[in-house]
Amino acid sequence: MWTFHDAMKALWRLSVLCMLCTCVTARHRHDNQQRLRQVLQQRRQRINTGTEVSKWLTTKNEELRRWLEKISFASWNYETDLSEENAEKLNKVNIDFSQWKSTCVKEASEKLKFPGLSEDARHQLRILSYDIDPSNPEQLRKVNDIQTKLEQIYGRGTVEYNGTTLQLEPGITNLFESSRDPKVLSELWVKWRDATGKKMANLYTEFVELQNTGALEHGFEDLGDAWRQREFFDTPELVQIVEDLWQELRPMYVQLHSYVRRKLETYYAKNHPDFDFPKDGSIPAHLLGNMWAQEWNNIFDIVQPYPEVKEPDMNRALKEKGYNVGNMFRRAEEFYTSLGLYKMVPDFWRHSMLVRPTEKDREVQCHASAFDFYNNDTFRIKMCTEVNMNYFQTIHHEMGHIEYFMAYRHRPTVYREGANGGFHEAIGDTIALSVRSRKHLQTLGLLEDANVSEEEKKKSDINYLMNQALLKLAFLPFGYLVDKWRWRVFSGEITPDKYNEEWWKMRLEYQGVTSPVPRTNADFDPGAKFHVAANSQYIIYFASFLLQFQFYESMCQASGHTGPLYTCDFYRSKEAGEKLLNMLKLGGSKHWKEALKQMTGDTYIRTEPFKKYFQPLIDFLMNENKGDVGWAKAGINWERA
Repeated sequence: MWTFHDAMKALWRLSVLCMLCTCVTARHRHDNQQRLRQVLQQRRQRINTGTEVSKWLTTKNEELRRWLEKISFASWNYETDLSEENAEKLNKVNIDFSQWKSTCVKEASEKLKFPGLSEDARHQLRILSYDIDPSNPEQLRKVNDIQTKLEQIYGRGTVEYNGTTLQLEPGITNLFESSRDPKVLSELWVKWRDATGKKMANLYTEFVELQNTGALEHGFEDLGDAWRQREFFDTPELVQIVEDLWQELRPMYVQLHSYVRRKLETYYAKNHPDFDFPKDGSIPAHLLGNMWAQEWNNIFDIVQPYPEVKEPDMNRALKEKGYNVGNMFRRAEEFYTSLGLYKMVPDFWRHSMLVRPTEKDREVQCHASAFDFYNNDTFRIKMCTEVNMNYFQTIHHEMGHIEYFMAYRHRPTVYREGANGGFHEAIGDTIALSVRSRKHLQTLGLLEDANVSEEEKKKSDINYLMNQALLKLAFLPFGYLVDKWRWRVFSGEITPDKYNEEWWKMRLEYQGVTSPVPRTNADFDPGAKFHVAANSQYIIYFASFLLQFQFYESMCQASGHTGPLYTCDFYRSKEAGEKLLNMLKLGGSKHWKEALKQMTGDTYIRTEPFKKYFQPLIDFLMNENKGDVGWAKAGINWERA
């Protein structure tokens, strides 16, 4: 029976339980409030941190822009007048900038440790924290001094020939393009290397040591590692990527090389019977129409697959149509604007150096370059232009850089660069693929739309593709080996006493070329190439020669092109231009794989568009070569000291 005592006991238990529940609820509420306060505090900290970092980035981007503007003007003044005074001014601004950068790098590195940073802030800080300069002021001064001296040696290089002093452009270059005399070509080849690379050897050794010192200080394995991480950030597999790409394309190159070798051997046996052409499968490097044997289009007349099919002389056509340097540049600009891209700014036409200056006491660096002065209305090109098709193509290439500069000029300064260097180099060449198409040459009035048979058209197409392959396919091994050699130098795998020997071993391995005269380690033949003297990365060109075909294919698809890829001309296609412009506007704000995906739908560099473009020619070469390919028995032309 339920008694009064039982009721009171139950009531007491209920009271205790209520008190316990109240205590637990209060404690729980207190804990929740504590957690909420912590969350709010962390959120306020993140907001404060984000605001602090955002303000810091805004300030540093503007400071960086001003520094890059100063450096660009100093570089322009020096390269368009290689005087000691301008060299000193350039050195000073570089050293002053390095001091600013040193502080900026430290601050950016500290801010990278902050929690809760946005991905964009983290990306900008990563870029600003990158540095390879040695911290020792004397070593830094020495790096800048040597860099200037190397460029001076190259820029002032001349050779004496037939009582005349020749500069690389146009004198030596024109002779290499036109002469077929192996003695003349050998003489020029040797004298250019004596005037440039040979004078750089000791300087370059010290230069490598000093730059590696800076790279190691900043946590990189060596300068090569630093270069790769800067240009292709977050791509640790880059070395393997480029090796795999080369291996995919090497069979195509071997077919081209073997065909060209036989044609050259036949030509020289007939026209220069005293010349001893190698029998080991290699090609003498001075016979390929280019100082570095990197492009072979100047010997097209010797290797033309179907000589009975008359191909127009584009150089003559340009002159007969009244082209001069000025309207070659105007034509290039008109191609870009036809796609919906930008016109050149007034400063471009007023102050660009489009031809070699006539002043006798003024030396200039003729290597074609595009300049962004980081003030949003100053963009220029520096070239010693001649009226021919090679320069017409180069104009489109350099103007592609300017279009990229203008597309991303409103981005934060750290993003005013390409997705990677290969992208920057590929833009103008993508356009040039369209410009060099038969359809566009007909549009320009440089090529007549002749009424020919289907068989003759096929032969003409093979001739056209051969000319393109001599420019594009022939370049690939050189584009790869320049930096592969430097990566091995920077890592210490190649020591200074082996610089030149290993250079020629790699030139033989990858290109199948040998030097016209015996070389020694007293020579420094890599320095005869501008990009080695200028300490400019070269693997970006290898990447660009593949990227441009991916871009080209994508723009051709956007333009509605049908038919073989090599026949595409996307001139006046706003759809193709929009696809390109959207990617250009990204600048360096996104990972290169993301930018590539936006442009092409791919997230990796592919060889398929390159292969597709040249497939008819490769079929022809394989049929002609009949398996007789390669240079496995060849050795370098070397003289032991």
